[in-house]
Amino acid sequence: MVMTGEAPLGGPIRVRPALAFLLGIGLIGPTAIVKGSNLLVLLLAVLLAMGAASVVMSWIGVRSLRVKRVLPAWAEAGVATRVRYRISRRGRWLPSFGIGIVDLAGKGALRIDHPAWVLHVGPGESVQADARVTPLARGRLQLEDIEVSSAFPFGLLRRRVRSRQRQDLLVYPRRYPVRPGLLRSTIADRMDGPRAGRRRGDGREWYGTRPSRGRDSLRDIAWKLSARRGELVCLDRAAPAPNRIRIVLDLTTPTVELRHAEGTDGRGLEEAAIELAASLIQEAHRVDAEVGLVIPGLNHEATPIRQGVWHMHRLLSSLAELDLDAPRRGWRPRAHADRSASVVVRPDRTVPLDGLSAAVYLTGRQLPELVVRDEGEA
Repeated sequence: MVMTGEAPLGGPIRVRPALAFLLGIGLIGPTAIVKGSNLLVLLLAVLLAMGAASVVMSWIGVRSLRVKRVLPAWAEAGVATRVRYRISRRGRWLPSFGIGIVDLAGKGALRIDHPAWVLHVGPGESVQADARVTPLARGRLQLEDIEVSSAFPFGLLRRRVRSRQRQDLLVYPRRYPVRPGLLRSTIADRMDGPRAGRRRGDGREWYGTRPSRGRDSLRDIAWKLSARRGELVCLDRAAPAPNRIRIVLDLTTPTVELRHAEGTDGRGLEEAAIELAASLIQEAHRVDAEVGLVIPGLNHEATPIRQGVWHMHRLLSSLAELDLDAPRRGWRPRAHADRSASVVVRPDRTVPLDGLSAAVYLTGRQLPELVVRDEGEA
């Protein structure tokens, strides 16, 4: 067998139905008119009937459809998410087949990975279809037009109908899993020791008393109180208080004044710093730490240091809605100090802030070195 550098021929050849239809009309039509053969005239009539049926059926299939978009609560930049569409047909007699639904967003804002598609919608019925899309940038993604199309029955002509539904989807910055030891250096317990929390747990501090469960240690039994009550009473311990971390996203320097190497995009460094701050918030939530956020330069109002899923989404929403084109302001140190560690994130280079000399300083250019790319690195 002789081997050549060319790929072997084979496999199906894709032909567009509309192109094949026009080719058939072009080959059969002139011959049927000139020759006058009954068979050729019949074939030409069949082709013309198919074209007319395709125009009428595709128009009937989309004109009575109503589509409603159902968005998720939030999305993440660069991560595929699901958008649901509710399709209903108001017609009473004829169904619709082969319905495609596509969102028409601005260029560079949304990528359609898998459009929504419905095989059949009966008269008076409502069905649901899902599309997989990927937002390409954080912020408010504005969705307006929905395009509904159908090429039933022969795929010769695709009829399209647009409807306007203005909705906004909040897109969080991209989050990455960071190295497990990254927040370990910010634990406030290393400075003045652990403290007791306000919930019952397995710590060392006293929380209260409780009846014995039968499996308590002898050192946990309150002997004097048990003697007075005539039953075993045990000491209840308080859970250790979670670590408190404040993320400081330093955006006091305008984009044009950032110091970076030639060929590096300053706006890209700012976006990398925002993604690093979002990743640190996610890591703090993963290790059950309380976390807060302050953004010098754009928003000086520090969010309270809290814990929980709702609080994490609140901080991520603040990062998502940052406007990097807004005027920047200087840093104003806090008037009071709370018992929390601080992590300062800057886009370009480390610049110490007043009142945060003991903070851990990170930069947006360090993002590739701080994230975990695969399970082996973790």
